[in-house]
Amino acid sequence: MNNFHEWLSQKQAFVESLLEKRLPQANHEIPLNEAIRYSVLNGGKRMRSLLVLATAEILETPLIAIENIICALEFAHAYSLVHDDMPCMDNDDLRRGKLSCHKKFGESTALLVGDSLQSIAFSCLSSPSLQVNPDNQLKMIHTFSNAIGIEGMAKGQALDIANTNKKISLEELKKMHQYKTGALINAACLMTVLASNSYDKNTLNTIDTYSKLIGLMFQIQDDILDKEAANQEILGKTPGKDEKDNKSTFVSLLGISKSKELAAQYYEEALATLKPFGDKAYYLAGMAELMMTRSH
Repeated sequence: MNNFHEWLSQKQAFVESLLEKRLPQANHEIPLNEAIRYSVLNGGKRMRSLLVLATAEILETPLIAIENIICALEFAHAYSLVHDDMPCMDNDDLRRGKLSCHKKFGESTALLVGDSLQSIAFSCLSSPSLQVNPDNQLKMIHTFSNAIGIEGMAKGQALDIANTNKKISLEELKKMHQYKTGALINAACLMTVLASNSYDKNTLNTIDTYSKLIGLMFQIQDDILDKEAANQEILGKTPGKDEKDNKSTFVSLLGISKSKELAAQYYEEALATLKPFGDKAYYLAGMAELMMTRSH
């Protein structure tokens, strides 16, 4: 298949079906399971999952490993969004065009949703059925742990809070988002390589570089969209909230024009890193373009 949009449609449907199947069924005794399903199955872009599938196109990675990596990533990403939206953090009423988890189910349940999803994510990666070399499976879990913890997402969020109402440098801003947004994107690609029984160090290093570049590009686009989106129906969350809350963003630091130039620079650099893979990198190149040109 060499039509990117056809591939994209098929893979998105595959991811949604996989997540629906892997999530706990609703339990009428308590609202937790329903809230978990609501938070994951609410129309996300599935960019991280698509990056897994695009990376797998250049390697021989067992399907069962791919499925578990996808679930771990989506569950961790959903947990981060649930907690991020809570009043003690960004205090947002909307997520992906719907009520945030805490607005629909209450703050206590939302907190437990995040806790549960993180636990389920690790259960996916530690499954004995992954068909991955045990040493590599440990490397995958280690990579994932760093990506969502104090060397990744949590650190980035802490820096975001600390930098609110402050003027910071471009390097400080990049560092913050390499943790907050980029770490999980990076982990998505690296875990897919590690799950392959045929990867080499050069492949791992190249994918590492590519994923870090598109992670920064993705965040710059996010900041641009927050500024330029016409309404919340298009963006899926409250537009202009970063500016209102006086957050440090690429747009607040560089302006729209310079931010777009920087995103384009990272996009071109990302494409250049893929050249050694030739046609095998077709879908990774397509993912970079999709993330660069997205409207929400």
